[in-house]
Amino acid sequence: MKINDNFVHLTKSTTISLGIAISMSVGFHSTSEGIANRLFVLLGGDFTGGGYIQLLTFFAFFWAQFEILDYLKDMKREKKAFTKKLLPTEDKHLILPSEVNNIQLKTSEIENGKSYLLITMIKKACLKFRATKSVPEMMEIISIQTEINKELAESDQSNIRYLTWVIPSIGFVGTVLGISQALMIANSGDMKLITATLGVAFDTTLVSLVLSIIVMWYYHRLQKETDYLHASIKEFVIENLVNRIEID
Repeated sequence: MKINDNFVHLTKSTTISLGIAISMSVGFHSTSEGIANRLFVLLGGDFTGGGYIQLLTFFAFFWAQFEILDYLKDMKREKKAFTKKLLPTEDKHLILPSEVNNIQLKTSEIENGKSYLLITMIKKACLKFRATKSVPEMMEIISIQTEINKELAESDQSNIRYLTWVIPSIGFVGTVLGISQALMIANSGDMKLITATLGVAFDTTLVSLVLSIIVMWYYHRLQKETDYLHASIKEFVIENLVNRIEID
């Protein structure tokens, strides 16, 4: 992912998180004790009383969401390559060894500066066949390139995996801080203050766990789409290129 994209994601996440924090704070200070006030506290309205933990949690959540949505858009863009008629898909259409070079040139022209995983796979498979005239070696390069693409995708998504771990961790940190604060004021005998402090402490964990459930659902969807894309590319190239080459 480009540095510019990361900066945009950070900016959007910061803006939205601050907007939520300010809104919850206004709601907290403008309501008296009751369900509405408790809801504002739950979502971080009492900023000085621990609401800053929810702010950090929301920031990590939206950062992860923006990155996931960006990768899902990339998956959608990559799938467009299947509609560009890069390889023959008609039944009984055979490819002569002499035509492989033409396929490689055609894919290079269609690419026109825009990189697609499918086009890159076809080009590398064609180059391998031109060099070796061997279908098994062509299959081998396709399998190797598929594994490389998967590893690169996994590496690119490492920040998302980190954020999915950070979100609940921030909540647990907030809980530990809240409990320690409650223990510090335990000698005061003010049970209302102690229970309120403990309530805020566990609010951070509740919010972080709910947000973690949401972001993990989207992350697993991204992983599914990523695996499906790589499998589809491999299958498409094997079915419409490798299996159609007619060897003398």
